[in-house]
Amino acid sequence: MLLGLFAALVSAVPAHADGACDGVFAERLRCWTREIKDHAVTVTVDRKLPFDGDQRDRNAVATTMLGSRHNLEVQVPDGVTTGEGGTALLVLAGRRLVHPNALVTRLTSTQVTELEGVGACAKGPGDLCDLVGPGSAKPVSGAELISEQGIAGLPESEYFLDSPEGSGLGYEDWLLIVVATLLVLLLIAFYFAVRRTRTAPAPATGPAPAARSADEPTRALRTTPARPGRHRGPSGPTRPAVVRTDLHPQGYVELDRVLYRAVWAEPGQVPPAPGSRVDVTDAPEPDSDVLHAYPPAAGRHAHAR
Repeated sequence: MLLGLFAALVSAVPAHADGACDGVFAERLRCWTREIKDHAVTVTVDRKLPFDGDQRDRNAVATTMLGSRHNLEVQVPDGVTTGEGGTALLVLAGRRLVHPNALVTRLTSTQVTELEGVGACAKGPGDLCDLVGPGSAKPVSGAELISEQGIAGLPESEYFLDSPEGSGLGYEDWLLIVVATLLVLLLIAFYFAVRRTRTAPAPATGPAPAARSADEPTRALRTTPARPGRHRGPSGPTRPAVVRTDLHPQGYVELDRVLYRAVWAEPGQVPPAPGSRVDVTDAPEPDSDVLHAYPPAAGRHAHAR
């Protein structure tokens, strides 16, 4: 049950949009934007991303996600060079956060035409595609995009890398870690509880316990001293019982699935071993709770002969 609960919690925690996305550009974009219609997605570009793969596949994925591009946020941290794929991702995003010290790789004219064809950018000067398109061998700095495109600047001390090569621990991650730890502790406690139950002493209906329980009243054990002379046998009615502990001089016998204290009443014979059958009778003393054990009736008759 606990393992099932753990599996359900793991499946309920949403995975990072880019934590497990790999492959060519179209495959990554499809993975990142799988649930973009219903959820906001943040992709942090922390290394160069190639604009590779089949063009038709790229166009199909881009066309599908552009209707929900307002839910796509792309961040470029300090000192990162985006690569052509990272720049294309920045163009496709509806919200862009770029650090002033980031470097945005320029796109070729063919790549700009492709992005214009799917409606990611408009043709004409002043557009983002025009600013990051061909025209210089140097990449565009984040500071230039912030000043000329009005792109929001990423604060110098308030960003986290979150990409396929390194993901920070968010709220969902810590929640999963805490829940997993609690479940492991519960499993350990359950294991020891079951083990303790299995190793607990048997109840009184089984073999005689090695020690008396703490709440059992202790009474003085009375022994019947051996008297010389001929044994007279039991003086009252007897009942069959089974020896459960050595009768030296007292032990336990089982009678009607209950353990009773008993004393061996045949001083001239060796007390029987545990598991042997005996006949028991009440003690002659009225205030004694110790039964007197005798050989079974057949044994007594044989001894008398």
